[in-house]
Amino acid sequence: MMDEFINIAELSELRESKGSVRKFEDEEIALVKLNGSVLAFINVCPHQHTPLVDKYGGQIAGENLTCPMHGWTFQLKSGKCINGSGKLRMLDVKIESGQ
Repeated sequence: MMDEFINIAELSELRESKGSVRKFEDEEIALVKLNGSVLAFINVCPHQHTPLVDKYGGQIAGENLTCPMHGWTFQLKSGKCINGSGKLRMLDVKIESGQ
């Protein structure tokens, strides 16, 4: 992916503790608004390489996201897996002018 920021979403489109997916080039980027901050990661579970947000309904509880396929749970702020190995591929986020 690029080293620069891209405009991928309006802040007003994102809902607290709900995941949203945007496409950029060949990647699906998951966005999660959590406690007013926005977190972004590549929308792929490192375990079985399935989407985490939207398509299969990964569950967000507090600051964690659980993969709907095999139950691996990730800390949304760090991307670390709580009950398995691997890590989400986290992306930097910059909010500017409501985008």
